Amino acid sequence: MNPLAVTPGDPDGIGPEVVWKTIREVRGLGARLLCVGARRPFEKLGAKIIETSEEELRLALKSHRLRPPASREPHVWLLPAPEAVPSASLGTAPAILAGFQAGWSIKKATRLVQRGLATALVTGPISKERLIAAGYSFPGHTEFLAHLCGKKTVTMMLANDTLRVSLVTTHLALRDVPGALTQQKIISATKQTFNSLQAGWGIARPRVAVAALNPHAGESGLFGREEVEIICPAIRKLRKLGYPAEGPFPADTLFAKHVSGPLKGRFDAVVCMYHDQGLIPVKLLDFGNTVNITLGLPMIRTSVDHGVGFDIAGSGQADHSSFRAAVALAERLVRKRRSDR
Repeated sequence: MNPLAVTPGDPDGIGPEVVWKTIREVRGLGARLLCVGARRPFEKLGAKIIETSEEELRLALKSHRLRPPASREPHVWLLPAPEAVPSASLGTAPAILAGFQAGWSIKKATRLVQRGLATALVTGPISKERLIAAGYSFPGHTEFLAHLCGKKTVTMMLANDTLRVSLVTTHLALRDVPGALTQQKIISATKQTFNSLQAGWGIARPRVAVAALNPHAGESGLFGREEVEIICPAIRKLRKLGYPAEGPFPADTLFAKHVSGPLKGRFDAVVCMYHDQGLIPVKLLDFGNTVNITLGLPMIRTSVDHGVGFDIAGSGQADHSSFRAAVALAERLVRKRRSDR
């Protein structure tokens, strides 16, 4: 089987450290991960690096097989990112180079999956500010990957063993959320959630809740009209299409009942209207083992649930649990997809 493609994220953050810690911890993992990114941070970590090259990749395209290194020691199998930005107009600041290397790596790793040389993509944390400054005009991985894969609508899901949440809107100022909500966006996010639960998790008849936007689900329009005019009509349309979504439920009691109620009564996922509505509860429940998944792509992509951690980078304090969980989930989803063929 071809490897997973891994982008460690911003080279100045904790991404390379969590990748290396996971490789050292999981026996034989180095041969199952092809890292695409800057060489420098792995050198600083003292990792054994085995490089591959563009020429090796071109040869592998002919055979449709990318052979891993034979080393049995923990190692980073690396396709190195360029050591300089391609255009002087971007500037020469270290942060610009880091943003360029992160963006270049995402684009290159995605192409490896699209060409069949990698089975899935696992990403580390990036600085969105640096990414944009380096010429990649996307507010995050989700939007960048949608562009690379030619998809207009994708959905961000975060999942752990207790809760899965999907987002209708993602990286958006809170004041802009009500105006950004549409019936079609809710329908798309909910459909992709249902489809993912069936195809990826093998849940034949998923139960999916839709969270309200306003307190008390708007109290029939008293605290906002979004439930009356947008969310409820979207749910009715979903049911007619064969997606039996339930809701809208007030978010505060929805998550409280989910956690405290019996396992059999839990929803398989909750569709949330905005970023923090979903991410606060899912990370509060199990921050270390929560994984980000992009739904609606023609490939499998998982990621850590945390940021770049510039304040602790290089200190050895980074927790690699989320990256380890992202790798495990990607491998499980790959196996599930293969078994379903």
